[in-house]
Amino acid sequence: MPTSDDYTVAWIAPLEVELTASIRMLDVGHKKLPQSPVDHNVYHLGSINNHNIVIASLPTTGNSSAAMVITQLRNTYKQVRYGLLVGIGGVHISNGPIHLGDVVVNEPVDDHSGTIHYDHGKALEGYFQRTGYLHSPPNTLLNAVRALSTEQAICGDNLLSPHLERIDTKSISLRHYQYPGVDQDYHFNSNCSHLEKGKPCDKCGCDPRQKVDRSAQDSEDEIYDDNQKPRIKVHRGTIAAGEKVIRNGQERDHLANQYNILCFEMEAAGVMNDFPCLAIRGISDYADSHKDDRWQGYASAVAAAYARELFFHMPIDDTKGQGNSTGT
Repeated sequence: MPTSDDYTVAWIAPLEVELTASIRMLDVGHKKLPQSPVDHNVYHLGSINNHNIVIASLPTTGNSSAAMVITQLRNTYKQVRYGLLVGIGGVHISNGPIHLGDVVVNEPVDDHSGTIHYDHGKALEGYFQRTGYLHSPPNTLLNAVRALSTEQAICGDNLLSPHLERIDTKSISLRHYQYPGVDQDYHFNSNCSHLEKGKPCDKCGCDPRQKVDRSAQDSEDEIYDDNQKPRIKVHRGTIAAGEKVIRNGQERDHLANQYNILCFEMEAAGVMNDFPCLAIRGISDYADSHKDDRWQGYASAVAAAYARELFFHMPIDDTKGQGNSTGT
């Protein structure tokens, strides 16, 4: 049976919907271990491709909650070297042909680290000065990201689809992880606000003429692979972390165009500067007022599937075994 010193990777899944998808990606599960008296997290332990992994969720969303969970985790699992922040995010399409259900991974761009704390800085006279980018992901994880991308390009296969099958969407309790369908992926112009909170766009009168025409990107070959499974595209670049949910198309566009942002989320700023980490985000919305929960399950699943595939491209520490399984 592994001890706490045998675990080298932390996997943070902030929301319950993300946690469930993450647990399903383990090859095997491990028994719980004693924790430090100052560690109040709840863990799911297991391994993927001989990497021993600690999965933790957050008590609440946000940067401070993520920082607290990582701090407590490292009191118990002292040999953890780096982490994966795996969950959902909102996207800005102008910085890439991105659709709901795609994956965004933070990666340094030019002289930037790949992650910014967009609402952290100084309020000066007449404008807000953002102060500093967060640290880059560790080279081990960036190398794995590039190795995965290379294999995808060479073999042409949809590497993530087999991992998605680990989530049995025929089960009633897991049905919300199904692919919602291309007809549920629509994007409105940034100046078009959702008219009635809690109702879908087609029920509250959102003007369909305000939908962005993306027909050039939406051919059958672009959406589905040869096996008629959704084609999951991975985009690499800058992710923005902040303390608030972005639900305004004009604010989204302003920030994204200013910093070349692909994706918005709420946890990376709490961990990136003090803990080597890679952010993996399944795209569940367009960070505007039309945001709803329809794509959260599937987006959580594709993010978890990408994280699982990444473990097949990381170097394996031969001194760390899988330990005994309790089943998953």
